[in-house]
Amino acid sequence: MFELTTPEKAVFSQAVDQVTLPTMDGEITILPSHIPLVAQLVPGVAILKLDGVSEDVAVSGGFIQVDGRGKITVLADTAERGMNLNLEDIEKAKQRAEEVMHSTVRGDDETFARAAAELERELARYKVALKYKKDGSAIKPPLQNAELTDDSGPV
Repeated sequence: MFELTTPEKAVFSQAVDQVTLPTMDGEITILPSHIPLVAQLVPGVAILKLDGVSEDVAVSGGFIQVDGRGKITVLADTAERGMNLNLEDIEKAKQRAEEVMHSTVRGDDETFARAAAELERELARYKVALKYKKDGSAIKPPLQNAELTDDSGPV
Protein backbone atom coordinates (compact mmCIF):
# COMPACT_ATOMS: atom_id res chain seq x y z
CA MET A 1 0.00 0.00 0.00
CA PHE A 2 1.33 3.42 -0.99
CA GLU A 3 0.06 6.59 0.68
CA LEU A 4 1.06 10.09 -0.41
CA THR A 5 -0.27 12.79 1.88
CA THR A 6 0.17 16.54 2.20
CA PRO A 7 -1.06 18.79 5.03
CA GLU A 8 -4.09 19.63 2.86
CA LYS A 9 -5.19 16.24 1.51
CA ALA A 10 -4.50 12.62 0.68
CA VAL A 11 -3.10 12.80 -2.87
CA PHE A 12 -2.77 9.08 -3.55
CA SER A 13 -3.69 6.00 -1.53
CA GLN A 14 -3.62 2.55 -3.13
CA ALA A 15 -1.39 -0.40 -3.88
CA VAL A 16 1.37 0.10 -6.47
CA ASP A 17 3.94 -2.24 -8.00
CA GLN A 18 6.81 0.15 -7.37
CA VAL A 19 7.53 3.76 -6.51
CA THR A 20 10.61 5.87 -7.24
CA LEU A 21 11.18 8.84 -4.93
CA PRO A 22 13.71 11.70 -4.81
CA THR A 23 15.79 11.73 -1.61
CA MET A 24 18.80 13.60 -0.26
CA ASP A 25 21.01 10.74 -1.49
CA GLY A 26 19.41 10.47 -4.95
CA GLU A 27 16.44 8.57 -6.30
CA ILE A 28 15.37 5.35 -4.61
CA THR A 29 13.01 2.73 -6.03
CA ILE A 30 10.88 0.83 -3.56
CA LEU A 31 9.55 -2.60 -4.56
CA PRO A 32 7.38 -5.06 -2.61
CA SER A 33 9.14 -6.52 0.45
CA HIS A 34 11.51 -3.53 0.74
CA ILE A 35 13.40 -3.34 4.02
CA PRO A 36 12.26 -0.78 6.61
CA LEU A 37 13.44 2.71 5.75
CA VAL A 38 13.03 6.32 6.79
CA ALA A 39 14.38 8.97 4.43
CA GLN A 40 14.03 12.65 3.68
CA LEU A 41 12.03 13.56 0.57
CA VAL A 42 13.40 16.40 -1.58
CA PRO A 43 11.76 18.36 -4.40
CA GLY A 44 11.48 16.30 -7.56
CA VAL A 45 9.35 13.77 -9.38
CA ALA A 46 7.88 10.66 -7.76
CA ILE A 47 7.19 7.88 -10.26
CA LEU A 48 4.39 5.47 -9.40
CA LYS A 49 3.90 2.22 -11.34
CA LEU A 50 0.91 -0.11 -11.33
CA ASP A 51 0.06 -2.80 -13.89
CA GLY A 52 2.40 -1.34 -16.52
CA VAL A 53 1.00 2.20 -16.13
CA SER A 54 3.37 4.86 -14.87
CA GLU A 55 2.35 8.18 -13.32
CA ASP A 56 4.58 11.07 -12.31
CA VAL A 57 3.77 13.23 -9.29
CA ALA A 58 5.57 16.49 -8.45
CA VAL A 59 6.64 16.44 -4.80
CA SER A 60 8.52 18.76 -2.51
CA GLY A 61 10.17 18.24 0.85
CA GLY A 62 8.94 15.80 3.43
CA PHE A 63 9.56 12.30 4.74
CA ILE A 64 9.36 8.72 3.48
CA GLN A 65 8.65 5.71 5.68
CA VAL A 66 8.72 2.10 4.54
CA ASP A 67 7.52 -0.23 7.30
CA GLY A 68 8.96 -3.46 5.86
CA ARG A 69 5.52 -5.09 5.72
CA GLY A 70 4.42 -3.56 2.41
CA LYS A 71 3.30 -0.10 3.50
CA ILE A 72 4.98 3.00 2.08
CA THR A 73 4.00 6.36 3.56
CA VAL A 74 5.12 9.68 2.09
CA LEU A 75 4.38 12.87 4.00
CA ALA A 76 5.12 15.67 1.55
CA ASP A 77 4.95 19.44 1.91
CA THR A 78 3.31 19.50 -1.53
CA ALA A 79 2.37 16.83 -4.07
CA GLU A 80 0.59 17.38 -7.38
CA ARG A 81 -0.53 14.95 -10.05
CA GLY A 82 -0.17 15.92 -13.70
CA MET A 83 -3.92 16.16 -14.21
CA ASN A 84 -4.04 18.99 -11.65
CA LEU A 85 -1.23 21.13 -13.10
CA ASN A 86 -1.46 24.10 -15.47
CA LEU A 87 1.62 24.74 -17.64
CA GLU A 88 0.99 28.49 -17.95
CA ASP A 89 0.85 28.97 -14.17
CA ILE A 90 4.02 26.93 -13.72
CA GLU A 91 5.90 28.91 -16.37
CA LYS A 92 4.93 32.20 -14.65
CA ALA A 93 6.09 30.88 -11.27
CA LYS A 94 9.37 29.66 -12.80
CA GLN A 95 9.95 33.10 -14.32
CA ARG A 96 9.29 34.85 -11.00
CA ALA A 97 11.74 32.55 -9.18
CA GLU A 98 14.41 33.07 -11.86
CA GLU A 99 13.94 36.86 -11.70
CA VAL A 100 14.37 36.84 -7.92
CA MET A 101 17.52 34.72 -8.24
CA HIS A 102 19.01 37.06 -10.87
CA SER A 103 18.09 40.26 -9.04
CA THR A 104 19.16 39.13 -5.58
CA VAL A 105 21.91 41.32 -4.20
CA ARG A 106 25.09 39.42 -3.48
CA GLY A 107 25.15 38.46 0.16
CA ASP A 108 21.40 37.94 0.49
CA ASP A 109 21.79 34.19 0.72
CA GLU A 110 18.41 33.57 2.34
CA THR A 111 16.41 35.19 -0.47
CA PHE A 112 18.50 33.42 -3.09
CA ALA A 113 18.06 30.04 -1.36
CA ARG A 114 14.28 30.52 -1.15
CA ALA A 115 14.12 31.42 -4.85
CA ALA A 116 16.33 28.45 -5.77
CA ALA A 117 14.08 26.09 -3.79
CA GLU A 118 11.00 27.56 -5.48
CA LEU A 119 12.62 27.14 -8.90
CA GLU A 120 13.47 23.49 -8.11
CA ARG A 121 9.85 22.85 -7.10
CA GLU A 122 8.51 24.53 -10.25
CA LEU A 123 10.87 22.53 -12.47
CA ALA A 124 9.52 19.28 -10.98
CA ARG A 125 5.94 20.49 -11.52
CA TYR A 126 6.84 21.45 -15.10
CA LYS A 127 8.25 17.98 -15.87
CA VAL A 128 5.15 16.29 -14.50
CA ALA A 129 2.77 18.63 -16.37
CA LEU A 130 4.62 18.15 -19.67
CA LYS A 131 4.61 14.37 -19.37
CA TYR A 132 0.92 14.30 -18.47
CA LYS A 133 0.09 16.62 -21.38
CA LYS A 134 2.10 14.38 -23.73
CA ASP A 135 0.78 10.93 -22.75
CA GLY A 136 -2.03 11.54 -20.25
CA SER A 137 -0.95 8.62 -18.09
CA ALA A 138 -2.54 8.39 -14.68
CA ILE A 139 -3.14 5.45 -12.40
CA LYS A 140 -6.86 4.91 -11.98
CA PRO A 141 -8.14 4.58 -8.42
CA PRO A 142 -9.62 1.21 -7.44
CA LEU A 143 -13.41 1.11 -7.30
CA GLN A 144 -13.56 1.20 -3.50
CA ASN A 145 -11.64 4.53 -3.53
CA ALA A 146 -13.53 6.02 -6.49
CA GLU A 147 -15.21 8.57 -4.20
CA LEU A 148 -11.84 10.07 -3.16
CA THR A 149 -11.96 13.47 -4.88
CA ASP A 150 -11.13 17.11 -4.31
CA ASP A 151 -12.14 20.36 -5.98
CA SER A 152 -9.91 19.73 -8.97
CA GLY A 153 -11.15 16.21 -9.74
CA PRO A 154 -10.08 12.71 -8.77
CA VAL A 155 -7.08 12.38 -6.50
